[in-house]
Amino acid sequence: MKGTREQALDLLRQRGELTVAELTALLGIAQPAVRRHLDILNAEGLVEFRSVRQHTGRPYFVYTLTERAREQASTGYSRLVERLLAELRALDDDSGAAGRLTETLLARMSEHLADEHRASISGETIEERAASLVATLAREGILDDFEVREDGVHLINSCCPYRRAALASEEVCRSEQRAISLLLETPVEQIGRIVDGRTCCEYLVGAVPVPVA
Repeated sequence: MKGTREQALDLLRQRGELTVAELTALLGIAQPAVRRHLDILNAEGLVEFRSVRQHTGRPYFVYTLTERAREQASTGYSRLVERLLAELRALDDDSGAAGRLTETLLARMSEHLADEHRASISGETIEERAASLVATLAREGILDDFEVREDGVHLINSCCPYRRAALASEEVCRSEQRAISLLLETPVEQIGRIVDGRTCCEYLVGAVPVPVA
């Protein structure tokens, strides 16, 4: 059974906008409790409200979902990406240049990702640069930790952000690997993938700098 706040989000998703009084009637709980739930959802960035003035009486508030809440409810992205990759592979096969279009597209994506975040990477040592890289790419869901071990610096992501896409094409993982390498200006080897049964996606950072185009 869904909790009250989940029910409130579902109702707002279905109706578009609702007042406290309307939510109270639909949820079947006291109005003060509804207000408390809405305050929490507002603090979490999931609902927003606007004031509506009346000819007589006090203004009232109308609540709607935020863009963040709408994004959380969108579940079709992974299937969309999977289908797009399948269509790209079909185009590659039809043109006789196996893998060329998919490879080119994902290579360009990695370059653009690196361009977008290059200014955020700083530090004199590879460990310092790795720390700034993780902090930067955590917002993309690409990395969430790093460890310094005897064989070098290991970059780690405990949750694959593109699981279905990665299952559909290894080029997706190579695109991320290339972006990480470009940002660190150092060769990076992917030594583990969640889609292959590992507990995390893992990269080993090399020690020899490479030029960035």
